[in-house]
Amino acid sequence: MKILILVSNYLPIMDSAARLYSQLAEDLSDMGHDVIVITEHPAPDSPVDKSHEYYSKQKQQDNERKLTIYRLSSLSFLLKIPGGKALRFFISFISYFFRSCFISQPDVMLVYSPPIFMGVSAYLVGWFKGTRFVVNMQDIHPKVLIESGVIKNRFLIYVLSQMEKICVNNASSFIVYSQGNKDYLERRGVVNPIHIIPNWVDTAAYKLFDKETRFHNEDFLRDKFVLTYAGTMQPDQGLEIIIESADLLRQYSNIVFIIAGEGLSKIRLQEMASEKKIQNVLFRTVMPKNKYIQFLFDSDVCLITLSPLIPHETVPGKLSDIMASGKPLIASVNKNGDAAQIIKQANCGISVAPGDITAFTNAVLELYENPEIRIQMGDRAKKFAENNFSRNDCTKRFEQVLIITKSEN
Repeated sequence: MKILILVSNYLPIMDSAARLYSQLAEDLSDMGHDVIVITEHPAPDSPVDKSHEYYSKQKQQDNERKLTIYRLSSLSFLLKIPGGKALRFFISFISYFFRSCFISQPDVMLVYSPPIFMGVSAYLVGWFKGTRFVVNMQDIHPKVLIESGVIKNRFLIYVLSQMEKICVNNASSFIVYSQGNKDYLERRGVVNPIHIIPNWVDTAAYKLFDKETRFHNEDFLRDKFVLTYAGTMQPDQGLEIIIESADLLRQYSNIVFIIAGEGLSKIRLQEMASEKKIQNVLFRTVMPKNKYIQFLFDSDVCLITLSPLIPHETVPGKLSDIMASGKPLIASVNKNGDAAQIIKQANCGISVAPGDITAFTNAVLELYENPEIRIQMGDRAKKFAENNFSRNDCTKRFEQVLIITKSEN
């Protein structure tokens, strides 16, 4: 089966989408399928793994697999001109469509959304080639952009909403990672199949990190109680709660917070810590996968935060990584949302409402004072991840959806 995948982020970019889809493409190829990926070159400001072979070979084809990767321009230079963001969006939409048209007849297409235009590009390709497509909807766009205040322009909201309608009405099936996302699509009128497949984690890889080295290059952290956040630093992450909590806990010299990653909010967070003269918050840069896994293993507790404006269906991709590492977590998320429900089901951490600094701080102290509870939560987290987030199981379920969709052509 020839599978065409459209995804904006791919290795060497270091984010959830790039990790998931590079693994998915490799696994589908290993299952015997001919896989073609259309993606973009990393933008200059993208968090990337400089050691990746992309930088030495710019390799477009994996000779060991039936896997071919075509890369389009990220068009990041357009962001420097007025109206460049909208122009980049439109040109990218056209670029994915035209590049896909030059791929020899695929049996089925798989689209990662966001951005929402990917689904429209796939729809046009499907119309042109008579190929069905599956949308893997992660963040629900434009809903999340509107509710978080990222987009306020009425015309742009209208355009994005029309794009969403095209996807909703024309995709052969959908893949979502939680029940809340399925419920949303059903409310939007989707009648075609909606499959729930969680974002996976390579649980086998995590077994290689069963020994904690406790920050081998930072001796002063080895005896501390370390809470960590690793990921994107954007306004919709609500990371300010970590700074505020650290301020309330400054008298606890053994409690240290580490915030690792890059993004628009990083400078503001550093300024907050400096203004408050906080000494118990450290900042680190984004890290390659292996170092990231080791970072989780070094932690006593891992943190997840989201802004109150983020829809309750959102489940951060880092949740499965944290659980696979066997670490307890504190999540500042909608307590009725999907992420909180997973944590409750696994009984592996404490969820507090976004912005509730007191509850967040109390959760820190509760886990700080109860090491046995931390161990029990971590064990339950790891077991839940192994039973529910296995890479092998999840990518096989993707394959089954694609096979079914192809058979309907």
